[in-house]
Amino acid sequence: MVTQSFFRIENDSPNKVVLYVEPEGAAFPLGAGEQVLVFDVYTKSPVTLRFSKSDEGDACISVWPGDGEVRVEKDGVNLHDLM
Repeated sequence: MVTQSFFRIENDSPNKVVLYVEPEGAAFPLGAGEQVLVFDVYTKSPVTLRFSKSDEGDACISVWPGDGEVRVEKDGVNLHDLM
């Protein structure tokens, strides 16, 4: 059975958050108050979010696809199109 999910990642911190779209590892900074929308269509394995810190101390969020299609949008632009 196909499942769809949709959620928002919003930087509620005054500090930069670095968003990585995996598996390519493309980095996109999220400034204070900026957000991305994540659309996930999957069968068994949904998207995985991994939280970490960079060597410089920046908060990092990695968006790893599951077994389906993932679209990550910032300001209405699909980030996969920018990679």
